[in-house]
Amino acid sequence: MVKNSNRVTSSIIYLILVSIGIITIFYQINFDGLWLDEMNSFYVADPSLTFQETILRHNESDWHNPKLFNLILKNYFKLVGYDPSLARYLPLVFGSISLLMFGAISYQLRRDNSFLITTFLACVSIYIIKYSQEARPYSFLLLTSSLNIFFYIRLISNHTRKNLNSIFFVLFSVLNYSTHPFSLIILFSQISFSILRYFFYKKPIKFFLFLYLGVFIFYFIFNYNYILIQMSFESYMLSFDIINILDGFYFPRFFGSKIMGYSYLILLFFLMFKNKKLFFSQNNYYLFFLILLIFCYLIPLVYGILKTPVIHDRYIIFVLIPIFILISCLINELSSNKLKIFIFIFISSITLSNHYIEIFKRPYTKPQFYAALKNIEKSGINNIVLYAQSDPSYSVGSNLVNNYVENINFSSKDDFNFYQYNKIPKKLKKFWLVCYKPNLVNDCKILDNKYEPIETKKFYQVETYFYKLN
Repeated sequence: MVKNSNRVTSSIIYLILVSIGIITIFYQINFDGLWLDEMNSFYVADPSLTFQETILRHNESDWHNPKLFNLILKNYFKLVGYDPSLARYLPLVFGSISLLMFGAISYQLRRDNSFLITTFLACVSIYIIKYSQEARPYSFLLLTSSLNIFFYIRLISNHTRKNLNSIFFVLFSVLNYSTHPFSLIILFSQISFSILRYFFYKKPIKFFLFLYLGVFIFYFIFNYNYILIQMSFESYMLSFDIINILDGFYFPRFFGSKIMGYSYLILLFFLMFKNKKLFFSQNNYYLFFLILLIFCYLIPLVYGILKTPVIHDRYIIFVLIPIFILISCLINELSSNKLKIFIFIFISSITLSNHYIEIFKRPYTKPQFYAALKNIEKSGINNIVLYAQSDPSYSVGSNLVNNYVENINFSSKDDFNFYQYNKIPKKLKKFWLVCYKPNLVNDCKILDNKYEPIETKKFYQVETYFYKLN
């Protein structure tokens, strides 16, 4: 138990850590431009569309995701304006609240300073920072997952205000599962844990089964059409990701490098082994987080074997919750203070070193359309021909790119004239050809011999060519 004299200090440290995490997310939030998936959400969430038009556009280009996030993004754009530079501030809010929730969940398990370790690990997590800077549903998925788990822990620990906690549990469960179907793994983990507690410790189960039934009913009501669409597919757009799973269970991706990933993985296994008896104690809830950790990999793999491969690391972003909770709480379960101090210094030093590299040595990883347009702006030639041959999995890929580029907002952007690649007006004497090249099959050039290439400028995944009439 945290002593009263330390509560104020612990609370200040907690808020400082969260503030640092939020500042880190905010820093360089638009360092990269939008990539194709983000362009997809931006395209669907156009606030000028009617609700029905938004649904049709979603079903056309973003059918593999539920509609909830894009609808929230659409209403956000209605408030702040339809500008891609503003798109990532909504995920920033979701990611920032998630940082608060990591410590809150940890404090439900151990009423000591373990929650500060959990908060620290979350706030310097380059993976959480990355997806809190992306206009896709993953920061919202992490937030609703953490809220779901927070209220679940309060319920199983017989916390006061049972009725209120039940309402919030059902609410955030439905929102969570309506954000991404992989979050149903959390529900299956909760059901499994409830069954185990009933059989081994005679803990009440009827109340929880009633809640789970309510969650299922509301989830199916709000997502019935989406579920039917998903069940109809015999294959999925992702290749089988078994190689990346076997390479450290995605830990290298979660923590920025193989060294970091395997350091965290080995530490987690070591702590679980040293505290293995605690997983079978009815006085703590580590077993639930272990079940969730296992199910995050097991359920998608089984589904992939039985039907079609679907797993990807960002789809199980909520696996960071059991990882950080188990590491932080199990460190404080160790009997040796020297070992505790050594582990904390070790994990802190390598994490902060990696954090520095990832933030201050950051390379460009997404198309630099903004830099390309700024260069064109300096040339004084305002005619732009867009060529956006994109990933074949996107049947409307060129629409996504065109919509994004034409809505990029800076000083003289309104003076630009945009033309389609296959509809160049005969009167056009000078123009810039702008090519999006992540998966470009054909050469980026004008096939008509009457135009002569004068200048070339290349950016990350974007190439620009200045043409004039012969």
